[in-house]
Amino acid sequence: MTAGAETAAPVRSMDGPFVARRCVRSGGGYRWFEQTLASGEYLDTAQLWRLSDVLPAGRVVAALPEMVRPDLAAWPVLPSPALLCDALFGASPDADAEPWENACEALGAFLGRVHSVPAAEVSFLPVRRQAAWLAAASTVTARVAAARADLDRRGDGLLAAAAASAGPQDRLDCLVHGRFSSGLSVALERPVVLGWREAGVGDPDRDLAFFLAELVEAAAVGTGAARLPGLVGRFLAGYTTMAGRFCPDRLPGLVADRLLEHYAQGVVAVGSADHIEQVVAAVTARWRELADLLGDGDR
Repeated sequence: MTAGAETAAPVRSMDGPFVARRCVRSGGGYRWFEQTLASGEYLDTAQLWRLSDVLPAGRVVAALPEMVRPDLAAWPVLPSPALLCDALFGASPDADAEPWENACEALGAFLGRVHSVPAAEVSFLPVRRQAAWLAAASTVTARVAAARADLDRRGDGLLAAAAASAGPQDRLDCLVHGRFSSGLSVALERPVVLGWREAGVGDPDRDLAFFLAELVEAAAVGTGAARLPGLVGRFLAGYTTMAGRFCPDRLPGLVADRLLEHYAQGVVAVGSADHIEQVVAAVTARWRELADLLGDGDR
């Protein structure tokens, strides 16, 4: 990483098979760095500069990175190292959920505005038919694919069946974030969205599914089971105020696909599939709840 990132003791680390993330003290705040560990199709400096000109402004801040070198990104200094995922996965079950519901609604509205940018306005970005980190020639991608195939054979197979039957995209391509995550969201008074190296032109419902999958995981393995309906409802309510619609019939399958990919990455990262069946079973139960929530109304 940069000299500053190497010499400063990280206050937190979040590593996976594709990238290593570090947050370090920087001046009066905290700064996130991300180093690419495997080949991927990430945006370069020129593309990020052009992207900054078309991103919506408003209640949520889009924080784009500086590319220190091709494999290392650094984001602007923030007042806190905390991320939205910390609250979703670690808060006390009886904690007031309203601040996080408000954040989810704001993030949903922001994502709706991002998806309102048509593909023609961002033709300088790559078309994303798969995640930027899943480079075809990467050995890490191959290992994740093998772990995913193993997961598909475990348990009752419900998530695998749902993922396989998600159906074709039926919304127009548009600007997508590519990794819209609570782990890249900072729940300040004006929420901040990090990431953006994976942005491109693609399927807007996959952005939605990425975030919804984390709400499902938090309900299953975190402390927020009772909060799932409220968080999902507020996120999608915010989204529809700006984007108008999404595809509820496809979303459960896309969420299932993202959940399985995430756990396959986890297996590769830790080198073991111990206890994964119990985790997937718990997540599947909450995924069923999400599918029911999405089926309660037309959007």
